[in-house]
Amino acid sequence: MTDVKSELHRVLRISLASLLSKVEGLSEYDMRRPMTPTATNLLGLVKHMTGNEYAYLGESFGRPRAGR
Repeated sequence: MTDVKSELHRVLRISLASLLSKVEGLSEYDMRRPMTPTATNLLGLVKHMTGNEYAYLGESFGRPRAGR
């Protein structure tokens, strides 16, 4: 189990670092600027990804979100 957990953690770190590198140095406007017809923006993607990781990993490892 440790190897699987370590590999998952490694892949998630790499993915998040890649996404964060896209917003690094951008102005507040550029981070929040809608880039698709559904108004998706980079800051929204970062929030979505971190929220999903938090929920998924919490449930997977017996640490669900507080209040749930």
